Amino acid sequence: MKDLSERYDLHTHTTYSDGTFTVEELLKRAKYIGLKGIAITDHDTMEGISEGKEIAHELDLKFIPGIEFSCSYQGYEIHILGYFLNDKSEKLASKLIELKKARKERNEKIIKKLNNLGLKITMEEIEKEATGTIVSRAHICNVMMNKGFVYSKGEAFKQYLGRNGVAYVEKGSSDPIEIIKLIKECKGISALAHPSLICDSRERTEKIIDILLEAGLDGLEVEYSSYTPKEIKYYRKLATEKGLLKVGGSDFHGGNRVGVDIAHASITEEDIKDLLERESKEEVK
Repeated sequence: MKDLSERYDLHTHTTYSDGTFTVEELLKRAKYIGLKGIAITDHDTMEGISEGKEIAHELDLKFIPGIEFSCSYQGYEIHILGYFLNDKSEKLASKLIELKKARKERNEKIIKKLNNLGLKITMEEIEKEATGTIVSRAHICNVMMNKGFVYSKGEAFKQYLGRNGVAYVEKGSSDPIEIIKLIKECKGISALAHPSLICDSRERTEKIIDILLEAGLDGLEVEYSSYTPKEIKYYRKLATEKGLLKVGGSDFHGGNRVGVDIAHASITEEDIKDLLERESKEEVK
């Protein structure tokens, strides 16, 4: 087994959003495989953070509170990771309520499209599938599979739920510049998640990074589960050149992202030393 005693996974999801592991299951798995620390970064929610802090303390596992915001910029899907946010912020709470409402409206439109195609699914069935408060396409997909409408997640997204699917509905996403500023207002640290997934052009991606850097972006995800060794080298060099903090993680979703375990990608404590040092008010453990 790989030595993970000085490594952290800073990108994971639980049942509070679209992961299949509970907070307890996630943290116990992280402890078992030998990670030094972990961040929970559920989509548009911080509901699992208090529970995570308690369980991590019991397990003697360093814990970093986080979140992943789904954003859109000039037609590109962009995800912004936030760490150490003040979760008592009224502005943050208001934003999370707004995002939850937007997700619900999108899900209702998707369900309507599926019903019109003869695939009878209800919002109640979707919400029952989601054990947390964030309901996503992953939960719609699971209901479709349970009812025999599709054979696999791949089929569900390719034919129906993905960008080119017949039941796809554009997500009402946030502006990443607005989110970066919100994270800063909440005394948090922002990082651009999986930049390789933004578009095929590195030149265009770098321009977007520069725009986000101007807005106050703090870090870049330099280790990620789908990166090649060349991509890791490239993003590490880019982060150094632009003075960005280095972060990294697996983007673990449990059964909703088959083949990616916790720490499939991770980052060293040395890499995130500055990130940990910049958080002066929150205990990491």
